[in-house]
Amino acid sequence: MSIGFGVIGLGRIGRLHAELLKSRVEGAELVAVSDAVEGLARDVGERLKVRWYTDYVEMLRDRDVECVVIATPTYLHEEMILRCLEEGKHVFVEKPMTVSSDEARRVVEEVGRRGLKLQVGYMRRFDHAYMEAKKSIEEGRIGKPVHYVAIARDPVAPPRWAAQPEKSGGIFLDMLSHDFDMARWLMDSEVSQVYVIGGVYFYPEMRETGDLDSTTIAFRMEGGGHGLVYGARKSVAGYDLRTEVHGTEGTIYVGEKMESLYSLGTSEGVIYGGVKWFERRFYDAYLTELESFVKAVKEDSKPMINEEDGYRVVRIAEACWESYRSGRPVEVRY
Repeated sequence: MSIGFGVIGLGRIGRLHAELLKSRVEGAELVAVSDAVEGLARDVGERLKVRWYTDYVEMLRDRDVECVVIATPTYLHEEMILRCLEEGKHVFVEKPMTVSSDEARRVVEEVGRRGLKLQVGYMRRFDHAYMEAKKSIEEGRIGKPVHYVAIARDPVAPPRWAAQPEKSGGIFLDMLSHDFDMARWLMDSEVSQVYVIGGVYFYPEMRETGDLDSTTIAFRMEGGGHGLVYGARKSVAGYDLRTEVHGTEGTIYVGEKMESLYSLGTSEGVIYGGVKWFERRFYDAYLTELESFVKAVKEDSKPMINEEDGYRVVRIAEACWESYRSGRPVEVRY
């Protein structure tokens, strides 16, 4: 029997989730969609032949909606998650879970109190390359992992709201929380200390919003390893995502700078087709994470990336801001 889903927020990722639930996720049925923009809600609802709403609370009263995907701006997450839980709905929320750790802790407590499922959308854990990396580490093929390195560059500046730390958590949470989650998962250890440097080099307007557009984060892990994450909000050649885990007996590499599917060489150099790279690269991962959530609901098991994972990533991001502002290493306290 299929589980009924509703999707709140119909931006790029929300529409992708809705389309996958409509046609690709076994055991799921897209019942309804909701967006505050009436024209968008209507267009998506009519195209996918499901009920549509402009008020998500009204959608939650739809008895056929058993699970909800939240794909709205981060500053709306806590209120929406808690309302979904109050209405007895299981929740899949796009990353990051909340803006602050206080909000995240309230979510953790309410999920436990209600006995419902919550999964956070860190889809890289479901990507075939990262899953293969995890498997190789667990099999001991690189010995003991001791060093994690990640590069993350986005092609363009984020929406203005996402460059406001009070609404999105800023670069550390809005952009780099994927890398913190991946470090915790691949290294099988918690981040215990961070030291951050960064600044505004590409988008002067970010000085007004209080965010950064470039940063380097050095960190220690409880298990004795350490790592480095470099992030930038500008990459003229498109998305650039790379990860390495260095162990006592070998190294794992995930990702590459060049897009192998298409490139263009001219007298100005080589240009690769990075505009749609992100959606192509992780399409299957978005599908698999939803399938995993459906399985957790049906089997009454803990989702792979749950509310506690969401909380811990928010705490790391908060420690990063503290380190950047103080200019000192900061212990991450959970």
